[in-house]
Amino acid sequence: MRFFAMLLLCLGMAGIAGYWLNKAIDAGFPMDEKTGLIMINILFLDVGILFVTWMFLKENALSWKDAFGLCSENLMSIALMGALTAVAGFFMAAMVGALVANVLEAMNIEVSTQEVVNTFQNAEHPAQKLLLALMAVIFAPFVEELMFRGVLFTALKQYLPRWIAIWGSALFFGLVHVNVMSFIPLTLLAVLLTRLYERTSNLWAPIFAHAIFNSINLGLMLWLPELIETQTP
Repeated sequence: MRFFAMLLLCLGMAGIAGYWLNKAIDAGFPMDEKTGLIMINILFLDVGILFVTWMFLKENALSWKDAFGLCSENLMSIALMGALTAVAGFFMAAMVGALVANVLEAMNIEVSTQEVVNTFQNAEHPAQKLLLALMAVIFAPFVEELMFRGVLFTALKQYLPRWIAIWGSALFFGLVHVNVMSFIPLTLLAVLLTRLYERTSNLWAPIFAHAIFNSINLGLMLWLPELIETQTP
């Protein structure tokens, strides 16, 4: 319980920092609001979650390999499986996302992309694009896979039937991205990532898959933005 309490503390500190950042910007502090929020996310959420996880492992005398299978054994085959899963997940997300968009439009529900996607596409400063790219390709894959596959799925599986643990963690993964159009595609992607983690028993596999999936979407946003409504977890 203390582990989850500390995670909630990280979320709370991020919220407080965001509040005071807005106050500072309103008072004339020379920083773009979205760039500041990105930095807060990296500092309090990503780094905070990694630190809390490290403390938990240290207190329980566990290594990263013991807890999450993070090791360099068979890394090439792990990376290949991750790449194949990422490509399959990308085409699945694109097709399901297009279907969801058509259904929402037919129901006269406004279709919009994730806020982080809009921020990246509209960013004028190269530093802001770089921060977002680092978040999407490095920080988010590691931290989100650690949380949703390494911690949440593993914890649920100890108390619930396996299929509920898979779909429960996947649904939560889709929900936290707070976007109606991407909810179903990202939930299905999460199921693929969970199955990959189960098959390999190595968290590097879904981390690689997640990073490659986001890299594909970033590439499309940069060079072929008109081809796809981007789903970036």
